[in-house]
Amino acid sequence: MNLEKRRKEIEARLTEIRSLVEAESDVAKLEAFDTECNTLQEERSVIDKKMTIASKVEIKPIVIDTRIDNKETLELRGKQLRENRVIQVSSSEVLLPETVSNKLAPVPYAQVSTLVDKVNIINLNGGETYKKSFVKSNGIAGTTVEGQPYSETEPTFGYVTITKVKITAYTEITEELEKLPSIPYQAEVLRNINVSLKKKISEQILRGAGTSNTFTGIFSDQAVALADTTPLEISAITDTTLDDIIFAYGGDEEVEGGAVLILNKNDLRAFAGLRTSEGRKVHTVDYINQTIDGIPYVINSHCKAIADNATAAGEYAIAYGSLKNYEVPIFSPVEIGKSTDYKFKDGIICYKASVFTGGNVVGYKGFLRIKKKAAA
Repeated sequence: MNLEKRRKEIEARLTEIRSLVEAESDVAKLEAFDTECNTLQEERSVIDKKMTIASKVEIKPIVIDTRIDNKETLELRGKQLRENRVIQVSSSEVLLPETVSNKLAPVPYAQVSTLVDKVNIINLNGGETYKKSFVKSNGIAGTTVEGQPYSETEPTFGYVTITKVKITAYTEITEELEKLPSIPYQAEVLRNINVSLKKKISEQILRGAGTSNTFTGIFSDQAVALADTTPLEISAITDTTLDDIIFAYGGDEEVEGGAVLILNKNDLRAFAGLRTSEGRKVHTVDYINQTIDGIPYVINSHCKAIADNATAAGEYAIAYGSLKNYEVPIFSPVEIGKSTDYKFKDGIICYKASVFTGGNVVGYKGFLRIKKKAAA
């Protein structure tokens, strides 16, 4: 084929492709055009070289079409062609219809300590006040000679009073959220209310002050059942800390079983990080079954951490004991009310929830409390 003729055909096709690219939006077609352009440009370069060689061999000069591009011009045109293609794609194919998932991603970690579910829950629906008696000690028999009185062995009793505490939660959402059928916002709001109530109960079990409208928490000085206990004071988590806690709890006759450590996550980290002089772990921490050397633990963020420098000396940090020694009477079910009246003009839907409950330590010396000791 005549080189000059073929070159003109290539130029014509390139011009045609440029006009097609400007009007095309289909990505597949644009990619095909781009491939064809590259092929044609390569063929044109080959033709140019052949024509240049021929011009040197033949004596007769060849009139070269002024439209023939040099290498720099070809590269510039190729770049412009690709840029035009990218612009077209971004203006049409990228702007796809918006798709909304119908699943609401939950918070990926626990929001409430499991302590709330492990203490002793008592159903007292409709009650106002709950009194619980406990045995402080048993008597000891004696030896008696003939004709003398029997030895007295009355047990010693104590009791605690658990009064009603009102715990409340309030939430507002827009009516648009409630009416969106694809995502269950309303269901999540109701779940959030229950979670928020349990969060407060979790805090009160440990930190309730024992005053009006509060629980009497394990760390409260108002806990009557713990009045005769002496807190264990430690300045740091060491390789003897766990044994010190276990042996300090309970009576003189045996090492008590079934007790649980309640501690901050940072103190659990401190137990897990202890090493022997040979570099072996001091304790075996089972994160699945939640035990330290077989001793169950419960993490609660309302515990201060012995391992934290920010924890002041004298602060309660860890508790150890049977969780059945703490009772939470439920005086009413959780009541959730919904109203559209308060902010009717704004289209706001209001939810309020309340539960009447309370809590106190009901086992004599039922918990060993561990305080942070000032460093020597």
